[in-house]
Amino acid sequence: MDRLVEWYGQQRLTRHMQRMRQFWAGHKRHIVSITTGKHGYRQIFDDAKMAELAVLNLREQATLPGLNLPAVFADYGTISTARYFGGNVKGGSDGVSIYIEPAAQSIDEAMALTPRPVDDLEMDAARGVGVFRRVQKALQTDHLWLRTPDMQGTLNTAGLVMNQEELMMAMYAEPQKVHAFLEKVGAFLVDYALYLRRQTGGRICGNIWPYTFFPADIGVALTEDLMPLLSAEQYREFGIPTLRRMQQALGALHIHCCGDWGRHVANLAASGLDIRCAEFHHPATRIEELEPLADTTALVPYIILHKQNRFKTALEYYRYLLKEHGRRFRFWFALCEDSPEAREFVRQVEGSH
Repeated sequence: MDRLVEWYGQQRLTRHMQRMRQFWAGHKRHIVSITTGKHGYRQIFDDAKMAELAVLNLREQATLPGLNLPAVFADYGTISTARYFGGNVKGGSDGVSIYIEPAAQSIDEAMALTPRPVDDLEMDAARGVGVFRRVQKALQTDHLWLRTPDMQGTLNTAGLVMNQEELMMAMYAEPQKVHAFLEKVGAFLVDYALYLRRQTGGRICGNIWPYTFFPADIGVALTEDLMPLLSAEQYREFGIPTLRRMQQALGALHIHCCGDWGRHVANLAASGLDIRCAEFHHPATRIEELEPLADTTALVPYIILHKQNRFKTALEYYRYLLKEHGRRFRFWFALCEDSPEAREFVRQVEGSH
């Protein structure tokens, strides 16, 4: 028997899928999900153990309220895309500090690199697919989805492959070479994403972060954390074209950025890009700065509590957003842990539909 159907119930799975589709089509205002890490298996780098714990975590996930469709996290750290270009991987024994040394120190060295094939069995995409298939088989299910090994965007991947400071200096000194390098990195990322889609039968539901559910037939979820390091002019020249190439190949964009990116909103809004969703972290980026995106882009809000003193908890901030901005903006509240307060928040939001 399909264990996910047993745990969730077919009607609940169907209802969640319908609500999720309605949200991304713009017909639902707000969604809440709660994601558990009770049986933590991310970044343990043992694929058999990952699959074993993922099964336990999915069983726990099925007990939670909110829109929590079943998915496996193929999390090998933030270096998954950069690893294909080389570079010495270090750390990771504690599951959180894995990093990669740049494979190139100059733009010329970066241009000379050739990434490993996207289907290389030693690399993270193939390993993630392997974990997905193990869990799928263990649960005898066709209802499982995969969150991609960390999908760093083109600029982020380039800044991991090449010395980041040198990359930013080259934007001034040798911009044409930077554009050519970004083209190369972007082409690889498209192949990477398409490989994952093919190998899972299209059952990709977003990135390992944030905990929304964004099917591959809608688009691609990626990280743009280099954006806060660039001026508005630099990002317009080097960042917007990389997003456009991703959208043309992979569909609508779901952007993660946890830094200060408010100065880029005008360029993003004027770009004509289909930015279906964007994540922001108050107070690094404030809701008022995102007004130009309100008609087109759903938001995933978070808060950096120690960087402000107005809100005592994340849920207090989320309630403020609903009260003051809920009619103007559409929100997906992706909660990271279960609690009585979180469950009450789910009831509050679901009762408003």
